Amino acid sequence: MQKIAVVGSINIDYFVEADRLPKLGETLLGNSFFLSLGGKGANQAVAASRLGGSVALFGSVGDDENSKIILENMKKEKVTVNNLNVAEGTTTGAAFIELCNSENRILVVPGANNLTDVSYIKTVSEELLNYDVILFQMETPLEMMEYIVPILYDHQKTIIVNPAPAHKIRQDVLEKITYITPNEYEYQMVLDSEDAMEVLLEKYSNKLIITRGTAGVSYFDGQALINVPVIKVEAVDTTGAGDTFSGAFAVGIAEGKNLRESIRFANVAAGLSVMKKGAQTGMPYRHEVELLLKEEEEHENKDHFI
Repeated sequence: MQKIAVVGSINIDYFVEADRLPKLGETLLGNSFFLSLGGKGANQAVAASRLGGSVALFGSVGDDENSKIILENMKKEKVTVNNLNVAEGTTTGAAFIELCNSENRILVVPGANNLTDVSYIKTVSEELLNYDVILFQMETPLEMMEYIVPILYDHQKTIIVNPAPAHKIRQDVLEKITYITPNEYEYQMVLDSEDAMEVLLEKYSNKLIITRGTAGVSYFDGQALINVPVIKVEAVDTTGAGDTFSGAFAVGIAEGKNLRESIRFANVAAGLSVMKKGAQTGMPYRHEVELLLKEEEEHENKDHFI
């Protein structure tokens, strides 16, 4: 299996749950409060590791108590953290998440994540080249990704970008990305185009993968538009679903699965993740995904036989 490096954000997540979200200027009593570890980079690293990936996390934390909690947790999750930047005089990133009826609203304070920049990536670039599949998001400075992607491309690395939060990606950088996975609300901004989804999927054949919530995941395989369905579950908290998908997709690609198999694997993992509260706490383990995949295959075979 190929080795996975995740380059991205690392946060502490503060959750509050209420029957409804407060209006501007309004004070409400919440139902519950809890802490979880988060940040899209850390989330995707944990998701990939739990699913059997050999994973290292590259990013930045502050020199505060929260960073100690994060480092300890990453070791417990079997994620390599030897190349993290522990930045003096700054705080670890934080996210404040309001939950209501399985929906969420999120405010992020980047903190040390702003220091996962070009200067940092230059110091770890040689180490990064020891990995085969490199996974990025966009909660760290965009200039860092624009700098390192061409280098990784020249070394024939598999580059996956989950463009969230959405930003336009330069065309010369986009051409060097192996897979890009925006959702149905992000893809036009990311690709700087007003073209319809079908047009862009065909233009970026086997590269552009659009996640569409309950409608499934779509891509163009060079001959036809393919839609891979999601699994039907009762959602409790959707916070970590996208990150679980990204981490799982990276594992599928690292294991040599084809594009459709990797997306199917990621869909099942993401579906399982929304059944529990918290971004990382809800992420499934490999045996859970394989069990559900087996059950679904048996069901499909039974239907086919009938």
